[in-house]
Order: sequence, then C-alpha cells, then structure tokens
Amino acid sequence: MLITCLDDDPRVEPLLRRMLGRIGHTFHFNSSVSAFKAEIAEQPPDLVLLDLGLGQESGVDVIHWLAQNNIQQPLVLLSGRGDGLLDTARRIANSRGIPVRGIISKARLASELPALLDDLEAMPLVPEADTPTQDEAAPDARPRPSTPPPRLDAALLQSLISKGDKDTLIPYLQPIVSLTDGSLRGAEVLARLRMPDGSILDASSFIALAENQDLLYSITESLFRSVVAHRTRLSALNFDFLAVNLSAGCLRDQRTINLVRALISTLDTLCEVQIEITETAVSRSPQQIQSLAARLKLAGTRLVIDDFGTGYSSMRALAELPFEILKIDLSFVSEMFDSPKSLQLLRAIIGFGRNLDLQLVAEGVETEAQREVLVSEGVPLAQGYLFGEPMPISQFIQRFSNDPLRAGINHLSTAL
Repeated sequence: MLITCLDDDPRVEPLLRRMLGRIGHTFHFNSSVSAFKAEIAEQPPDLVLLDLGLGQESGVDVIHWLAQNNIQQPLVLLSGRGDGLLDTARRIANSRGIPVRGIISKARLASELPALLDDLEAMPLVPEADTPTQDEAAPDARPRPSTPPPRLDAALLQSLISKGDKDTLIPYLQPIVSLTDGSLRGAEVLARLRMPDGSILDASSFIALAENQDLLYSITESLFRSVVAHRTRLSALNFDFLAVNLSAGCLRDQRTINLVRALISTLDTLCEVQIEITETAVSRSPQQIQSLAARLKLAGTRLVIDDFGTGYSSMRALAELPFEILKIDLSFVSEMFDSPKSLQLLRAIIGFGRNLDLQLVAEGVETEAQREVLVSEGVPLAQGYLFGEPMPISQFIQRFSNDPLRAGINHLSTAL
C-alpha cells in the first residue's frame, strides 16, 4: 500500500518510515502543502496521513482543497491537540465527501496506526463510484434509493390531498422492539404519499411543502382515519402502543386535540396512543404547544420528545412539557463508533433520560454492534432497519401477527 503523509514536523518522518517499512508499506513524506498537492495530482496514494496543524495552511484547509478538486483519497487524520479537534475535522471531511478511515492522536500514533492499517488492508480503501461502503452494503443497513424521487410541487400536492383517496396518503408502520429479545412492543406511524406514477414518497419529501400549503391537518386526519380502518386486523398484533407524529403546524391547530381524542377512543382496547413531538416543533410556538400538550396528556396519551438532542432547546422542552418518553436521535446512534467523544455523548443522553425517569427509545439502529452497546447501556426499546423497515400496514400485520416475539428474534439472528 502506498501511504503519503503531510506533516510539518520533521520528527514524525523517521518514526513513520521505520514503522511503515517494517510492515511492508511504501511511504512518501511531505512537509509542505504545495509538495503534497503536486504529489497527489501526479501519483495518488492509497492512503493519506494528514496532520491538522500545518501552520498557516491547516489540515482543514487541505480537506477543503481536496473536496474542491474532487479528490477523494482516504484520510487518516492526525493531531496532537486532542480528540475533540480530530472528531470535528472528521465530520468536516465526511460532510464534503472525503472518506476518513481513522483519527489518531499523535500521542498514540505508534500504538494505534499499525492496528488501523491492518484493519484497512482487509477492506477496499476507495469505493467504486455509486458502490455502497462496507457499512451500507451490510444486509441490515438502511436501503438507499437508487433514483431521485419524482418532482412534487404545491399544485400537485394540493390536488392529491384534496381528492381524499385512501390510496394516496398511506400509513406505514415501523416496529419498535425490545432490545434484549427483539420482541414487538409497538410501532410508529409514518406517512407516505403515492404519486400518480405509483412511486411512494416518504414524509421528508412532502411535509414541509404541506405545511406551507396549510395541508397538515388534512393529512393527519386522513392518516388517522386509515389507521382506524385497520383496527380489527391490528388487534392480532397484541402490542403495547402506537406512536403518531404531530408536526409544528398541526400542533398549532386546535382541532388536533379532537383528532387525537377520537384515535385514543377508537384504539382504547387495542393499545396505548403515544404522541411524538420534535424539539423543533416545540421551539416554534412554546406557549401554544404547552397548552395543547397538557390537553393531549389529559386526553390519555403519553408524550414522546422525538429527535432529542438535534436542536438547541431540548432541555427547555423537557422542563416545560409533560414528556414521559425520550427518543434518542438516530445521529447519536449512527455515530457511536466514530470517536470516543460520540460514544460518551450517547451515554450522557442515556444517563440524562434515566435520571429524569423517562422511558428511552433508540432510533436508527442498523447493526448488531449498535444493538449490543445500547443493551449494555440499559436502553430498553429501539427501532431501526435492524428490526424492520417502515412497511405498509398489511405487510406489518403479516410479519408480526403470528408470533411477534419470534419475528423479532429471527430478524436479529440474520444479523449475527
């Protein structure tokens, strides 16, 4: 493997040359940014060791240069200024499409670099274009769309919603399971929109547009009606709860409380109704949502703070609203192995929720390794592609109605 290092400290060169030569790698060293750029253009290496502290032109500047020139050489980031800086630089590189294979403090360079290189030798360093990375290609990873979603404009959305066709706005369910044994405990209702060509859009593709067109109440009403229509068939699942999302616009509509009351009444003997509210939604109209949240709680639902930690007022939302359940945002789950800092932050959120006696649900669990960490930290419930993707209600019922415990265990066993 050809490895190029950019570091302005000449003391690093003999250390790396001895280390890398001993384990059979070809090594080039550059102490100037200009020489490094010329070498990259002439002879791209298999791996770049990039120091962040390069003087006037930093390693972050080099990352930007690589991105601007569409040079996607895999990096291992080095720094003597702490893991926090390394983690930030890794995020900068990843956000610009530059693959980072590892971050190493210079104090641990001799002990950690050989082991990292051994791991990298077992995997391709530069993925082919449009080829999933190792994590993405795993059977339990989240599927990625192969084609862009069809274009949806305001006029088309208004037309589709106004028709009131039961086959246009479709409720999907995603299982929420026990982390210890994979048994079904509940489900989250997720809105899907069927386009005229038959393609299905997820909520992220139309909810913002629907809010701008004042269509959120109509969408929520239609979605609840569809769920209720499946009540008899859902009774075969014997699960504990059904979670539904209320967006900021819907929370500001006083008619929403009547929708929720009707849903609770209809599902009363079947399962509990949980209402998921994002921290972002709370921050938009705090006083109005305080009143509505209290009324929802009195109506018999439990409140879930969704996407916890992604905004700036999560703590205030917990203080001001009667939340009982905290959903750990999927970003904290997906990044738990990226750095020690990421894992410590996840543990802090778990401890925070536990100290407030909140039930914890982890979102976005896609691998067995993530599940094991969450189990060891005492998180009881989770959802994610490891346990099941969002699916139409009929498919959900078919999968979980016969034996919800075995369905969860079988899915877990495929990942082991």
